Amino acid sequence: MLFSTGQKTKRRGERGNLVVITGLIAVPLAMIVVITIEMVSLSSEKARMQAAVDAAALAGAREMAVAGSNARDANGFAETFALNQVSDLSPRVAMNFTASQNANGGFQVSGVGVRGSFFGNMVPPGGFTIRVSAIAEALNQQPLCVLALPENEDDEDEPSGLVAQMTSSVQATNCLVHSNGSMTTQNSATVSAGTIQASRTAKGTGYSPAANNGALKVTDPFKGRAIRRNGVCLSTPPAPRTVTGGTVFTLNSGIHQEELIVSGNATVTLGPGDHYFCNAVTVKGNGTLQGTDVVMIFHDNQTFRATESSKISLTGRATGTWSGFVIVTSRDNEEQMEISSSLVDRLLGTIYLPNAELLINAAGAVAEDSKWSVVVAKDIILDKKARLVINTDYTGSGVPVPIGVGDKKLNSNGTRLRQ
Repeated sequence: MLFSTGQKTKRRGERGNLVVITGLIAVPLAMIVVITIEMVSLSSEKARMQAAVDAAALAGAREMAVAGSNARDANGFAETFALNQVSDLSPRVAMNFTASQNANGGFQVSGVGVRGSFFGNMVPPGGFTIRVSAIAEALNQQPLCVLALPENEDDEDEPSGLVAQMTSSVQATNCLVHSNGSMTTQNSATVSAGTIQASRTAKGTGYSPAANNGALKVTDPFKGRAIRRNGVCLSTPPAPRTVTGGTVFTLNSGIHQEELIVSGNATVTLGPGDHYFCNAVTVKGNGTLQGTDVVMIFHDNQTFRATESSKISLTGRATGTWSGFVIVTSRDNEEQMEISSSLVDRLLGTIYLPNAELLINAAGAVAEDSKWSVVVAKDIILDKKARLVINTDYTGSGVPVPIGVGDKKLNSNGTRLRQ
């Protein structure tokens, strides 16, 4: 086909316009592609820095949980740790990390990164600034002194875990009070401790400091211990041993088949060692039960009751398998251990009731004269005017603290990010 000169000129003009238009479109398209790539890269770098401070905060919290650690060393360790996680970004991002402990006991790591922006750092001016932060906490930073291990909480009418009612109170200065379920205060009851936390919900008021909800569960520190002695208890027990009047009696350690009842003004002294009770122990009236370097272990469904004006003064085992323990129940024991006397002045050691309930409804202080006490029970119920006093003077008591509680807490529960 033949084209006139005018037509040829027109076609060349159209092609020229198309080239110009394409060139005009290509420049912004290229800029959009570059900006998109850069923004994706920026997002990736921020995510990397966030992961770095998360990991560093957890590492710093773990460092602070180790005995003998100090804040300065932990801070430096965490800052270096964070920088090492993203060292490959340093050619294009100038980064700085700072670590510190905050007032709430958390370990915080913050990071700031500056990287180049578009058009010679003009958009935005000075380049992009990346800010990241994480707060972690070490679980069980304080001595673990009260631990409730409720099985379930399906019955809302029967609160479980740790329950304080009427004007009762728990006083556990500088240590951790924890429930793996809920925690409940009713009426004017109070709970005072170094840290108070519940894995579900802390209900009611009277917590000092405020209780933390949603805490991770604390593993039963003694779950691997064998307690029950198979085949040692008679199917038909002998008649109860009743010690009454003004009798003074010493009960040597060993396996006790009969029920023990101490009443009147009688005094029973437990000889040093392990006392395995196949039946219940009741101390009432003005009776006294005392012993040093002893542990009372209760067979299936056998109870311990200290009632009326009875006096209890027990110091736990200093040596042996049950070193550090003072009262223990078998895992098949689901009974209630009751302390309703206000003259229970000393329970030095660990009370371990893995599936039993501890009821304290005394009209005064319990365990106040103990250098230290630890309570681990399925449910812990305080009622009336009872005041459970938990001391933490672990040194010089003569009774070693079992691994997993007190100042011998395990770090196996690790750390968690709070924010």
